Amino acid sequence: MPNDLYAIGDIQGCLESLEGLLEQIPADARIIFAGDIVNRGPQSLETLRFVRDLCLSGRALGTVLGNHDLHLLAVAAGSGRIHRKDTIREIFEASDCDELLDWLRRQPLLIETEATIFTHAGIPPQWTLQEARSYAQEAHEELSGKNWKKYLQDMYGNEDKVAAGKSAARMRGILNGFTRMRFVDAQGRLDFDPKMNPADAPQGCIPWFDYPRKIHKRICFGHWSTLGLLVRPDVIAIDTGCLWGGALTAIRLRDGRIFTEQCPQWAPPGC
Repeated sequence: MPNDLYAIGDIQGCLESLEGLLEQIPADARIIFAGDIVNRGPQSLETLRFVRDLCLSGRALGTVLGNHDLHLLAVAAGSGRIHRKDTIREIFEASDCDELLDWLRRQPLLIETEATIFTHAGIPPQWTLQEARSYAQEAHEELSGKNWKKYLQDMYGNEDKVAAGKSAARMRGILNGFTRMRFVDAQGRLDFDPKMNPADAPQGCIPWFDYPRKIHKRICFGHWSTLGLLVRPDVIAIDTGCLWGGALTAIRLRDGRIFTEQCPQWAPPGC
């Protein structure tokens, strides 16, 4: 019988919490991380090394890229800058910086098992599964290639659809859909501004997963700390605000059992 598969939510540089959570999980378990390995927490460098080593050892099947992971890569590519609240500077000062970035940029935007799709923020409701797979593969090939820095130029922007042809707008549409999405409007267009709990959403905005979707396979994602833990037959949300003093969460996919590690507050909510 295959070892159980667990998904773990956004770590964001909180290595102490991840180590505590892993003590609750069998040593032979398989793990998939929901992205945002780094940034805003106290140990971004050490966390990136730790997760990289888990993946290389075979204990973790991998991590999908999150928006904070992409921000780190964009800064490395010269298309972004380190903000006051970021905790990624130490990565650029490390002797193994190039090795870590080379490993990170080769991680996918989508991991798929027989029962579940894993992405950082979800999959836009307008996309078919074939489109999602194709977009994820396209971005993966670009980020894994020698021209990855060029690909990430002009990464920042609220592109809400995937443009035709090769362009920065297309790149933004793909990356935003996989890593920044929360709400959609009445027409299903992505709205990147609201970040609150759905109960407090602006009029006309609903969670992307409550809009009629073309993909009916279960989707597991992180990214949305104000949403918190949500387990339904069609979606699993596992960002439970580790960074904000909440918890780091793992779910055993076989039966939905939840494991949590209560966390110190390293930043005020919404930081």
